[in-house]
Amino acid sequence: MEAALLIFVPKITPRISYTFSLFFNSIFYADYKITENENEYKAYEGPKFNYSTRPIEDENLFFYSSSLLSETGINNQSILVSEWNGLKIFYQVNKGVLPLDLFAASFYLVSRYEEYLAVSLDKHKRFRANDSLAFKNQFLNLPLVNLWALELKKILLEKYPKLSIKENTYAAIHTVDIDIAYAHLGRTWKITLGSYLRAFLRFDFKEIADKTFTLIGSRKDKYDTYDYQESTFKKYSLKPIYFFLAGNRGKYDKNVSPETKRFHELIKKLESFADIGIHPSYKSNSVPEIVEQEIKRIENSLSTRITKSRQHFLKISLPETYRCLTKLNIRDDYSLAYASYPGFRASICTPFLFYDLQKEETLPVKVHPSIVMDGTLNDYMNISTSESVFIIKDLIKKVKQCNGEFISILHNDNLSELGRWKGWREVFEVMIKESI
Repeated sequence: MEAALLIFVPKITPRISYTFSLFFNSIFYADYKITENENEYKAYEGPKFNYSTRPIEDENLFFYSSSLLSETGINNQSILVSEWNGLKIFYQVNKGVLPLDLFAASFYLVSRYEEYLAVSLDKHKRFRANDSLAFKNQFLNLPLVNLWALELKKILLEKYPKLSIKENTYAAIHTVDIDIAYAHLGRTWKITLGSYLRAFLRFDFKEIADKTFTLIGSRKDKYDTYDYQESTFKKYSLKPIYFFLAGNRGKYDKNVSPETKRFHELIKKLESFADIGIHPSYKSNSVPEIVEQEIKRIENSLSTRITKSRQHFLKISLPETYRCLTKLNIRDDYSLAYASYPGFRASICTPFLFYDLQKEETLPVKVHPSIVMDGTLNDYMNISTSESVFIIKDLIKKVKQCNGEFISILHNDNLSELGRWKGWREVFEVMIKESI
């Protein structure tokens, strides 16, 4: 049996335990142990390295540690970004085998430390991409933590060629948010009457005709793209995830009524080839009681319980959102992305457990960073389909290089090929082909 990697630290803290687990249990896999015992470290004859502020043995690996992983609380950090080996770095050090404390820098990015310090949010109370360190320093389009991890792996294997480090396996996960399941079907008579009235006041007779033909069954609902999605996913042997919005109707929550037969029939149809998750409503954010009610509405039609989630509008409050999901036994969350820009919000393309900076503890919710959303490219960035394909291909390539997860966010109505979404089925199909 190959010897485990021994890591010396002056004191084992929750942040240190979390960060080394991130590298050696998530990004890649290696048998390791952390020790505070200097004598144990000196006597160990297997692979080892020292993470502290002073070298112990000249012949062993020494990674200089800054103070971040030994601290508690959330404090303003002095961040200066520079470059090394073609990569952006910060928490620079002038001792040890690397010019940065990559463990502290990675913790800063993955814990979303900067988001706790945000002084202003957007109108939906979301942290702005433009305010992030990654955006300001042009590395939002890079899984920087994974790239640093590859440098670490190279150093460890050069020193200990027999050290067993197992790679992750690349995966493509395509997800669909069901914000509005149907354009016309599944509405109460009051909502239907109101929509007719609004269309009439706009003199939108085309909409009136479309609604009428759909309701009498002579025309397919324009948001009903589910057969097309199913055939495409099955063609490439992919199992998508559908996140259903099941909240009460509101300004930003406008799905069909979760009480209708049509809504539950759709859930059953999609469950036959996909996983089903909850899309917690806009106004439910961080309120377990509301989210629990919404989960129950969906589970009434499922053969299994819901363990996956994505916040509507990608609306995350740290750490409240993840505490809420923990209480509800949600174990996988796909909300971590910016609505305004594609890329890597936490500078990583590997799923990781959420770290609660306020309580200094690891929560049992695995965060799956989403990489690109259809609405980001078309609505927020207002770029062409060809430009969108170029960006998507580049992101897929970068995720594959790191054996990460490429996660897309789609919407059923955006595959309608209507209006501003003309041509987006081709984007969808190129993304599917490139991602496998």
